[in-house]
Amino acid sequence: MSLLIKTKWLWMPSIAMLVSASVTSKYIQSNTSVTDQIGQWQSHQTLPAAMYDYCCPYPLPVNTTPAVVESTSEIPDDDSIPVADLWARMRTGFGLPSVDPDTVRGHIDAYVKHPHLFTQILQRGEPYLFHILNRLEQDGMPAELALLPIVESAFDPFATSPAGAAGIWQFMPETAAYLGLDQDWWYDGRRDVVASTEAALDYLDTLHKRFNGDWYLALAAYNSGGARVQRAIRHNRNTGKPVDFWHLALPAETRSYIPKLIALRTIIENPHSYNISLPQLSYKRYFNTVDIQGQLELKVAARLSGVPLDVLQRLNPAYGLSITPPGRTHTLLVPSSVADLLRTRLAQLPQDQRIHSIRHRIRLGDNLSTIAQQYRTTVSDIRRVNRLKGSKIIAGKLLIIPVVTLEDTIATNAHTTLM
Repeated sequence: MSLLIKTKWLWMPSIAMLVSASVTSKYIQSNTSVTDQIGQWQSHQTLPAAMYDYCCPYPLPVNTTPAVVESTSEIPDDDSIPVADLWARMRTGFGLPSVDPDTVRGHIDAYVKHPHLFTQILQRGEPYLFHILNRLEQDGMPAELALLPIVESAFDPFATSPAGAAGIWQFMPETAAYLGLDQDWWYDGRRDVVASTEAALDYLDTLHKRFNGDWYLALAAYNSGGARVQRAIRHNRNTGKPVDFWHLALPAETRSYIPKLIALRTIIENPHSYNISLPQLSYKRYFNTVDIQGQLELKVAARLSGVPLDVLQRLNPAYGLSITPPGRTHTLLVPSSVADLLRTRLAQLPQDQRIHSIRHRIRLGDNLSTIAQQYRTTVSDIRRVNRLKGSKIIAGKLLIIPVVTLEDTIATNAHTTLM
């Protein structure tokens, strides 16, 4: 349903191998074998605002002006954390066992070969790094783990692997379900920045305990599965070989997974030694949460808050249709500087102006033109909201139909369901 577009930098030599997602199955092991799902991930680029031009026919509340959004925002008074350089803060929390840089020299060279692209990837992580690093500090986990999404997805929240792994942490559907991440028509918890981070850190902590406090074995298990790592340990033990990560017979992708992370740490520790200029990122809270009752179009939230739509989409990639699901309370991530403003404006906004959406089940003989006419909308609007490349639709599938007024459409057809 989504359009998968390879980002240009993925095709560059050397660095493509390093910043592509590890894309493994990460199936939770329960005395079953692990099927490795390895492949280069593809990136869903930020959707243009024009893709959502179908909504928002209503104005902002009276006497309001759009907010100015800074790249990072001040921390709320009730959750104050001393502001500092994020990279300096990260270095103080590095805790993985030391490794001779020569051991990972090839990976370091591949990263620094393209310094501009390397910096772009780090910059892409700005909205997420404070939250991840802060959670690692709270749990007493190594700060290097905040760099793991670079190895997994290059910090692209829309990253999807050919095997089906998704989000900055690249969870497979089965693993996500095991870890309690919901997935449905409206919402994919694997892409939820906060929920997936909680799941990833919980999973890593569980693996760390499972492998007796060995972070390298835990990371290997995160990548290729705990049962696979245990089999490799058992084999080495039975043959009198060392049982540390560096001596285990693991898949090639897993054998390079940890060296990539160590190479990242090495560069962050001393960037000047590698002629790398790290982007200036402050250790400040980038986003806050706003509770949303029922459905809200992200474009509505963008207009109310003054935040560009693409910023909200990258903070809330779990809402694949850019609409929060119906029938329950959800959270929306917004830049911290506009959270209170959005809450105020939402309180002023009539409920029937938040979103009007109809779910239409396609019948034999339907086409986009007749459906658009039926709901008094346009073919282009239906394509945009459903991310359709062309006009082909399949009977039995569902379409989200943007409409202007609920009253005009509520009785158009007995087979539609008001959402």
